[in-house]
Amino acid sequence: MFKKKQIWMKVHLYLSLFFLPAALIYAITGSLYLFDIKEEAGATIHEIQIESLPKGKEQDTMLQILKDNNLKIPSDTTLKMVRGNPSMGSIRYSIMVIKERDGTMKLRAVERGFYGILLLMHKGKGGFYFDIIAIGFSVSLFLFYFSGLIITAFCKHKRGAALLAFFCGFCVTGLMVFLSI
Repeated sequence: MFKKKQIWMKVHLYLSLFFLPAALIYAITGSLYLFDIKEEAGATIHEIQIESLPKGKEQDTMLQILKDNNLKIPSDTTLKMVRGNPSMGSIRYSIMVIKERDGTMKLRAVERGFYGILLLMHKGKGGFYFDIIAIGFSVSLFLFYFSGLIITAFCKHKRGAALLAFFCGFCVTGLMVFLSI
């Protein structure tokens, strides 16, 4: 029995240390986001009013506007549609044409800082590579709890208190979900 417990202790230890940077990213960006600190905090933003964006020439027009206003050209100039608006670039530096409610248009260039990049990765907007870490971290969370229960032998001497803590956590979480709807 002790050998199994020792193996689970190693699994618990090494997985938790490996995913500690990801856990910190999620905890810090998630908490700050709840305090309304969004991905544009600390970003450099340039907005340019434009007349129109000719159909079929969106990419060329956007690039010309950037050149005319001495703004950086993004490394990825592939045109994408984001919420119906033409966009190019990456999460670090993005260009988007925004149509205002009054019918006017503006080209918006956003160069995000480190926090903004990490927040967008938290939200799954980054590249495929960070998504691998995110999925690994979420699977590891299950293993952390499972290995923790095995290490403590399911709280043999304090099983009642452990079950009470779990039940209280379950009820409070359920109540907070219900009140948040």
